[in-house]
Amino acid sequence: MSAMKKLLIALAIILLGAGAIMALDSIGVIPDTTESPTPTASVSPTPSASPSGSPQVANITVTSPKTGDKVGNPITVTGKARVFENTFAYGLRDTSGRKLYENFGMADAPDMGQFGNYTVKIPVPVNAPVDLVVEVWEYSAKDGSVINLVRVPVKLSTQQTQTLKIYMGKTGVSENDCKTMVAVNRTVIQTNEPAYISLIELLKGPTNTEKQNDYYTSLPDNVRLNSLVLRGSTVTADFDETLQAGVGGSCRVTAIRAQITQTLKQFSSIKNVVISIYGRTTDILQP
Repeated sequence: MSAMKKLLIALAIILLGAGAIMALDSIGVIPDTTESPTPTASVSPTPSASPSGSPQVANITVTSPKTGDKVGNPITVTGKARVFENTFAYGLRDTSGRKLYENFGMADAPDMGQFGNYTVKIPVPVNAPVDLVVEVWEYSAKDGSVINLVRVPVKLSTQQTQTLKIYMGKTGVSENDCKTMVAVNRTVIQTNEPAYISLIELLKGPTNTEKQNDYYTSLPDNVRLNSLVLRGSTVTADFDETLQAGVGGSCRVTAIRAQITQTLKQFSSIKNVVISIYGRTTDILQP
């Protein structure tokens, strides 16, 4: 073969190779003939807030108090909740985790799976420290574990105390007249809502010392005060069904009403007391 023919064949091969590379480049694929680098560890970014309806969205919020707020007795807690059967738990702890109070509340959600507003009050026990933690959470319907927990550190505005009265039965006195109750002093953290706190103290029942001095209560155990609303000189105390659970006999019913009424009427601004159970007044506390 002549030198000229060999030169032409070599040029043709070079042109064909260049054309193949250009064709591959036009679709975004270039063969990588370099050595692959050693892989390095990757760090996932912090997840951003998930869209509404996802498990990452908080099902319980606390709008008041806020972290670091100074609070009084009782502590008013407000917020929103989207929880099973609208029921949530709330309470108070010290900074070491010791439980000082626990109760249950309900949100006013219009339907299942929707948020509802709530307002609850936490009475502060007389031995409470200045630094406290308000907690709102839900007990799992599946296994009873704590879920959707919100914790808000707060500071008690005062540890000064005052004396309130509650009215209870006394052996040798009240049996002769179901309406005759005897006043007992209770020491509480200073409060701007003495009527509410006095009812909370009444619902605790007699202390061991009071029992030894023959005081007793006709109210069932674990009664929950839903609300206390004052309009003019009339106050409405609303309780849960526990107020009448297992209650029978006209004397006991009379005594329950007397304890609540006399405890609230210690305050001169209250002239009339209405007792209700979840808003009902006419079909409750029947003899």
